[in-house]
Amino acid sequence: MKLFITFLIFFVSLMIMGQDDYGYRIDGEDIVFKFDVRDYSMVTINDTQVKLDLSDINIKKVAVAGTFNKWAKNDWKLKNIKNGVYELRKKIKYLNTDSGASFKFVINDKFWVEPPTIAPNREQLTLDDIFVSVYNLKLNEVKESEDGNHTFYLHGYSNAQRVIVTGTFNNWDENEFELECKDGYWELTLDLPIGTHEYRYIVDGQWMRDPHNPKKKPNEYNEFNSVITKRKLQKFRLKNVDFKNVYLAGDFTDWQNNKLQMNLINGFWEIEIPLTRGVHHYKFIVDDIWIVDPMNNSVQYDKHDHVNSVILIK
Repeated sequence: MKLFITFLIFFVSLMIMGQDDYGYRIDGEDIVFKFDVRDYSMVTINDTQVKLDLSDINIKKVAVAGTFNKWAKNDWKLKNIKNGVYELRKKIKYLNTDSGASFKFVINDKFWVEPPTIAPNREQLTLDDIFVSVYNLKLNEVKESEDGNHTFYLHGYSNAQRVIVTGTFNNWDENEFELECKDGYWELTLDLPIGTHEYRYIVDGQWMRDPHNPKKKPNEYNEFNSVITKRKLQKFRLKNVDFKNVYLAGDFTDWQNNKLQMNLINGFWEIEIPLTRGVHHYKFIVDDIWIVDPMNNSVQYDKHDHVNSVILIK
């Protein structure tokens, strides 16, 4: 009997560990928020810590509120697709984040739905001075890696006990990424998603921007966040036909015609440059003649009615 109970506990634990994150799913370039009344039992009245049974609530509408819409209770409304199941589909880009977000469902603009304790993506945070349970969704999981694309340094603070780096890349988690104390400085290397990220250091509980990074952006606390931008290396190639000089120009060079000279390698003119995420327009300049990329069928007109080649960096 004892062996059976042990096996049952182990089996249930595996089931819980194998569950997908609650409250949403990723579908291509979309995120689908899903509220199924069968998954929940309790709600909390807005601006209080008073809890009620969900079964006592007459559900008239369901919305999702989170860091992506400033916790608006009636903005992102879900549609009742079948009895007790509500969904809302949004483009991931509308979350305005590269890393993830915190969110919660709200019923009738008043009742916050409490995530079940078994939800693997349940987390705690403070909203309006009230400690609450919410869901966490992660889009690009950032990991520590010696081969990562960015190393955070903080010089000095040799007497500090703990230094954390946090930012938009990990939804401002205050404990996830701890820097290692070296000889006179603190250090941590992460593999960050392509794009622009805001971040700050937490030194023994005190928040501060990066004193070694002049790029900054004001935040809601009348202070500043430090800013970094990670780019993706993109190679451009053009087959040689007895050309003498080939340059690359685009929105990433402000269309300067002599900034990026390409190199002739094994019958192709090539250049590799770092680009930010998004759509970029470009052309080749072959012996002073502007041409589109013959190996790229994606073209668009610009505001001057010029046809440019187009590339999307994800």
